[in-house]
Amino acid sequence: MNEIQRKFLLSADIKRWLDKQTFTLEKTEKFYVKSKNDTVCYYIKTFPDTYVEVMIDKEGEEAVLNVTEKDYLLQRQKHLGRKVVKKAYTVTIDEEVFVFYEYLKKLKGLYLLESYFSAEKEMRESKTIETLQSFVLKEIDKDEKYMDQSLALSAKPMEYDLNKFFEKIDAYEAANLFFWQVPRRMYVRDGVTLILYKNLRLIHHYQVQYQRKHFSATLHRLRVLLRRTATLLETFPSLFNPNVHRFCVSLLMRYHEETKILRYLYFLEELCGTKEDATLSLHSELKSITSEEEKAVVQMLFDKPFKQLIQIMTRELYEEGYHQGKTLEKEVKKVVRTHLKEFELLLVKTKIAWDEDLLAKLYNSIDSLQTLVEDFYHILGEKEIKILVEELNILLKPLREYRNCKERESVLFSMKEQSENKSLNIKPLICDYTNELKAKIENALKLLRTSNFHI
Repeated sequence: MNEIQRKFLLSADIKRWLDKQTFTLEKTEKFYVKSKNDTVCYYIKTFPDTYVEVMIDKEGEEAVLNVTEKDYLLQRQKHLGRKVVKKAYTVTIDEEVFVFYEYLKKLKGLYLLESYFSAEKEMRESKTIETLQSFVLKEIDKDEKYMDQSLALSAKPMEYDLNKFFEKIDAYEAANLFFWQVPRRMYVRDGVTLILYKNLRLIHHYQVQYQRKHFSATLHRLRVLLRRTATLLETFPSLFNPNVHRFCVSLLMRYHEETKILRYLYFLEELCGTKEDATLSLHSELKSITSEEEKAVVQMLFDKPFKQLIQIMTRELYEEGYHQGKTLEKEVKKVVRTHLKEFELLLVKTKIAWDEDLLAKLYNSIDSLQTLVEDFYHILGEKEIKILVEELNILLKPLREYRNCKERESVLFSMKEQSENKSLNIKPLICDYTNELKAKIENALKLLRTSNFHI
């Protein structure tokens, strides 16, 4: 009895070898249908006219039932995913059994081999296996994406070396990493992983750069990357370990929030130098507070928790336990469409009235969309993305400026409250055009409520 099974992915050249062999040929069509919880149900047609239903319970026990052609065709109309059509060439050589599968229709071009042996020694010494090595692309004994259920319900198997992509990202100068694009034909877990890996490299780069020179632009880029990385994790939570996911998102957003005040202090200090009516005491106060906040931020970025965050995220990217056989292109389009629907629902709410809380939700929604658009614009379609970005910017630009004005006021009032100089005049740095921005936001909301967003 042949108890040992080996499975291989083959090149199309195997047809040349098969043509010279004696084989039995069988053609089948297989599809899956919806079933009750913890069960799997599929149907198989063996050409020309044999039809069976197979039910697998949660213990893995199979129940096979012959069905009529009418029942088969009725269920065929309700099939999930794709129908798996294949030819099986069975070759027996010296009591060794080899089954070659040639897939047809939507899986055309895929060739697999299942070989059966009665003992380990027989398998190791097999002359046929040795002969077939020139056609073998790789062993796939434990590769679930080549199982019939995956072939029916998931993406057509894709072959690439993920480590090669990691190496390509490492080969880039950090400053040029923004121009790196994730390949289109890729599984969603791998594609998101590569974007996150790129982000981690950039976060490390700007963290080090900020330590050397405390430039406001460097801090701003670091904060943008913290937010974008958290957004990407939040958008694809099922791809990662839940505990790691929660920890990383929480810490990324904490660092983003705790560096916010310094970002505004840098801006206010620069703005103060351009205002003629700004007093020296105001400039001095800003400089003093900025210096104190700078020390705290530098300490925070180089403390142990930040290093642990980078290490934990990097380890998670190399884990393979959360692989999903779904294409990057399909899943990215799906999540963008979901975000757009949520954004449209928020727009509907603004028809009655809007407040600061609703504006914050709108801004976060656009911010999430912007992250996905910037990382995957070449996958979503450059023309479609250009139109979408132009529409979103109608609201984003005045909304961002309005939020900046409110945050600046908050920082300034907090600074005055804590200052020993109770007569400190912060008025020169307070926005005096928030009403104009509100009017622009209102007009933008009216315009966008009439739009239909398509991806």
